Amino acid sequence: MIVHIYTGPTDSYTLTEALVKQSQEVYNIGCDKGAYYALSSGISLQLVIGDFDSTSDEETLYIKKHAEKVKTFKARKDFTDTYLAVLEALKLDPEEIVIYGGSGNRFDHTYANLLLLKLGPIVMVSDDSKMYMLNPGSYTIDNSHDFISFFALEDVSGLCLNGFSYDLETYDLKIDDPLCVSNQGSGDVIFEKGLLLVVEASE
Repeated sequence: MIVHIYTGPTDSYTLTEALVKQSQEVYNIGCDKGAYYALSSGISLQLVIGDFDSTSDEETLYIKKHAEKVKTFKARKDFTDTYLAVLEALKLDPEEIVIYGGSGNRFDHTYANLLLLKLGPIVMVSDDSKMYMLNPGSYTIDNSHDFISFFALEDVSGLCLNGFSYDLETYDLKIDDPLCVSNQGSGDVIFEKGLLLVVEASE
């Protein structure tokens, strides 16, 4: 099963890719304003989570009318709506979780959502970016964006980048090292230890 989570970005984003991927094996969760975006775009939601502090009364009523199930939380709570949605998604033991939205003008929220990528097989997608974590191993990346950057969330040992505009051979990338920002193209990624954040981005 694949779980799609629609959360509220501060900028607009298209849901074309999400609509194309819809099938019976996709479970859809909406968060606050993201739930409204998804429903009004023709995507059915099996679950909506939120405190609805970002939706108008009219939008909230629309969500409650069209979603299969709604879980309402108080605005003052320990976890963000997106975090709560990810926890619900993980209960389903999915092959992949795709978060649509989640990045925007609020850097604190964007960073909080980035940290969620450590919780499982999660990808965060917006109009101009795609972000995900890699555990040690060997990967072939087909980058569809203008740029691709690599950051160590935990110190990375033996990092090799092959086929990109800037290749790298057996490099130890530390968490405070920005060496691998703004690479380009597609290629192979290999490393032995650590946790690697991959950011595909377009201008």
